[in-house]
Formats: sequence, C-alpha cells, structure tokens
Amino acid sequence: MAIARRSDRLAELADEAARETADGRIETATVDVRNRSDLRSTIAGFAEGGGLDVLVNNAGVAHREGLLEVSDEHWDDTLETNLGAAFAASQEAARHMVAGSGGAIINVASIDAFVAESPFGAYCASKAGLVMLTRCLAFELGHLGVRCNAVCPGMTVTEMTERDLTDDFERAYREQIPMQRLSAPDEQASVIVFLASKEASFVNGATIDVDGGQRAGFWYSPELAPGHRSGRA
Repeated sequence: MAIARRSDRLAELADEAARETADGRIETATVDVRNRSDLRSTIAGFAEGGGLDVLVNNAGVAHREGLLEVSDEHWDDTLETNLGAAFAASQEAARHMVAGSGGAIINVASIDAFVAESPFGAYCASKAGLVMLTRCLAFELGHLGVRCNAVCPGMTVTEMTERDLTDDFERAYREQIPMQRLSAPDEQASVIVFLASKEASFVNGATIDVDGGQRAGFWYSPELAPGHRSGRA
C-alpha cells in the first residue's frame, strides 16, 4: 500500500506497479500525512484487511529558509511531515506488527541528520529527530519482533531536489562526494529493500549512509579533494 498527499503521484505508482510487478496491483490512499488521525486510521484499515509486515516512512519536505527567516508555518510543516508523520505511522504499524508476526520499519532520514546544511535548518532538525526515533523504536520494540532502521541518503536526484540543482549547485555537491556523482533513487531503494528483507534479520537500530562517502570526511580546497588531478606523477 502507498500513502501520499498527491493523487497524481499515486496514480503514476499504480501504473508502474501494473507494468512491473507480478500481480500488477498496489493499493493507494490519498492522505495528508500531517493529519495523524487520518494516517493512523488508513494504516489500521490496511493492516486489519491484509496484515502488515513492512513500513517505509519516506514523506519529506524541505523549505529553503535560514533559521532566522523560517516561518512558524514552514517549521511546523517540516517537523510534522518529516518527523510527526513517521512517529504516528510507526506507532500504528508497530501495534499491528506486535500483535501479528513482527515486522520491519525503515525510516528515510538524511545525512543532514548529522551535519548542518544551510539554509535547511528545519530539515536538518527533523531528520536528526527521525534518527533518534529510529533508535528508540529499535530499542523498545526489538524484543517484540519489530526491527527499525534508517537509511540516510546523500544528495539524490528527485523531484524535490531537482528544483535546487542548477549546474553550479550540482557541481558543488559532486565536488564534496568521493564518488563524484549524485545518487539515483533506485540506489536508495535497494538499501531499503535489504533492510526490509530476511537478509537483515539481525539489523536493528542501524543508520546506513547511502551518500557515496560524502560524510566520511571533508577537504579544505578542491586541490585536496579525492580524484583531483594534480599533474604530479
């Protein structure tokens, strides 16, 4: 089942599932994830109808505003979408998982949970909270058969990020990444699939950076960046 605010994106997903999956069917529901009551009732209805083994919290927004400029509205929107919705969805899903045969929760956080990026302070704060929520869920629910882990993407080419990806901005990002390129969405998805699978049966409370090595270190000038051609033998 897929839940999102935008019915057009859900329709695209349903069409893709019809083309590429074995049974050609996926249930969808148009829900504003900031409405915790609607979110919980939608998840409960799905779980009671067909069971629930995996939850992926992937809703996210980022407002390009510094902390001195960000409005209360945008702060609340960011925290409610990125963190509040993940809490509500995880709480409801976990109750059904505990009552059933267990399950896995995967939260899509960000490397911005660990480093400050300006002007996206609200986004960074929400993702840092999501990482700690992941750890708390893993700690409290592991003995009940529910695992919780987080994927922390680096810059990934998506509809949300493309609005900022001017040539100069993309070049600046690539220069910070040892692999010298941005991530594709399917590179993030493959790690999520692993964490949801039996192959990750003893992985609980982990945060996995999928960032091409960006958070592994930093350099003071382009001449010190990995891959720089200095001309020396």
